[in-house]
Amino acid sequence: MAAHDPLGRKRRCDGGRAVRRGAALALVLAASAMLPAAPGAAAPTAPAEPKDSAAELAKLRKRADKLDKEYRGGLIALEEAKEAAQKAARDAERLSKEFETLRGDVSRLAAASYMTGRLTAMAMVTADDPGAAIRDATVVEHLARNNGMRIKNLEKLAARAEQSRKNADAKVAQVRREIEDLESQRQRVRKLLARHKPERPTTSSGGSSGGSSGGSSGGSAAGRPDGASGTKSPIVGNTMTARMRTLMQVIDSKFGPFPTIGCYRAGDPQDHGSGQACDFMESTAGKMPSASAQRHGDQVAQFVIDNAAKYGVKYVIWKQRIWDTRTSGGWRQMEDRGSITQNHYDHVHVSVL
Repeated sequence: MAAHDPLGRKRRCDGGRAVRRGAALALVLAASAMLPAAPGAAAPTAPAEPKDSAAELAKLRKRADKLDKEYRGGLIALEEAKEAAQKAARDAERLSKEFETLRGDVSRLAAASYMTGRLTAMAMVTADDPGAAIRDATVVEHLARNNGMRIKNLEKLAARAEQSRKNADAKVAQVRREIEDLESQRQRVRKLLARHKPERPTTSSGGSSGGSSGGSSGGSAAGRPDGASGTKSPIVGNTMTARMRTLMQVIDSKFGPFPTIGCYRAGDPQDHGSGQACDFMESTAGKMPSASAQRHGDQVAQFVIDNAAKYGVKYVIWKQRIWDTRTSGGWRQMEDRGSITQNHYDHVHVSVL
């Protein structure tokens, strides 16, 4: 008879419901533990603003423009540094905006999770339908996990944004160093420019270099360019200043033949377009030169550097590095331009004043 006692059934029913309510409470507490203590509390802080503002870059740009006019242009290392600084600043700004957007999403989700999880926990436990309470707790747990993932992504983005900010600061500092170095050489450069007056390009009636004019020391250097044959190098764009032609003939006489010597290029905004530059190819078809050809290129570049004052050399580019006679000296690494040819691994570029 005791089994049919209504009081007994009531006690058994209360006991089962208490178990289910306990399970719901455990889920709610577990989910709540995964939530931020308060809306947005777990969100990482925003990266610091770059130390150098747009106004600072504008000031540096004015100094750079003045140097470019005074030094007859072609300040490649400075130009690349400016472009890299501008790109780094844009990247830092973009990542900071992405960070702020994601942080707003995290804050809103944290607030929603906080309200859902903390303020309705008692209602879940005391609900007449424990199954619904468990389902509600599952929703809270899902929100907590989702927000936790967003917070991790936010932390990664904050680290990227901070690194990008530091990179932008470093690039601006590089622009400043390039400008200061050029300015420190002003007196020497003025004397150099006075000795080598500007020239206009002319077109040769011949189709190849003209032998050994310019007083080269005889003998061919060790190694040879890939694909070189014959006794003279073919010239593409046989229009150049007298200064460039003299140096080109000296180099071809001493180190040629080259597969090709590429000089004038119509429309080129740099020295190829003004007849002040030639490319001495060490390989063809955009291929990396052989070890022998690279040694040959090293010798060509060093010969030009050693005789820069004599022939009025402005700069040499070889193997993604630049040597500029208007700076304090030494090779400087250049930005990656994306290919063997653009990075000057397959040719020695020579520009004159």
